[in-house]
Amino acid sequence: MSVNTVVATEDRQQEGLRKFNSSIKTAGLFFVTIAMVCNFLPAVYASIVTGQFPEVGQLVALWIAAASAFGVGWFVQPISMYPMTNLAGCFLCWITGNVGDLRLPAANAAQKVTNCEQGSPKAQIMSCLGVTASVFVSCSMLTFFAAAGAVIMPLLPKFVIKAFGYVLPCILGGVYADLCSKNLSLGVIILIVCLVMKKLVMGTPLAPWVMLVNIIIAVIIARVYFMTVLKGGKSE
Repeated sequence: MSVNTVVATEDRQQEGLRKFNSSIKTAGLFFVTIAMVCNFLPAVYASIVTGQFPEVGQLVALWIAAASAFGVGWFVQPISMYPMTNLAGCFLCWITGNVGDLRLPAANAAQKVTNCEQGSPKAQIMSCLGVTASVFVSCSMLTFFAAAGAVIMPLLPKFVIKAFGYVLPCILGGVYADLCSKNLSLGVIILIVCLVMKKLVMGTPLAPWVMLVNIIIAVIIARVYFMTVLKGGKSE
């Protein structure tokens, strides 16, 4: 295959990806807006039926409480998951949830089995397909276990029920180990730095933001590592 043919193929892929992202952006904003509105419908319905309407001060207090508990995730999740899920996957994740325990592993698995290069058009499409497949699977499985869980859960031993609390760390640990295998040195460096930062900020005003701080530091380290080690080594 000639160089001109390769360049023409890459140009077509990039143009197709731009059109795909443009349509995804329009559809994603539309459906995310609908999902946001629908989230308020049960509360609005309950207020109308019962005749109980909260005051503005109460709503602000509730929002502050929610922001204190989950506000870090509003910054952390888009930054941390976008390189893996890309634009289409992000919109799906924001609508369906379960990002860390279901969507990211599915996107990573889809890219891995198809041998995708991170950031390539193929990787973006495969991550979208992986997230989409996980939505269908999780919805069907959740429907089944929601119906059967009330019967099964009381029959399980207590240590089994307690073990469910470690499912998410195990999944995220597996995803980290898989990604770390692509560049062990960089993975170990980032892990050590994140552990040190967590130790340093515990008990300080930055403690609630330690995850966001670690992500920003990890991105900076990865960029510096790429420019000085990987790209520098190739240029030599």
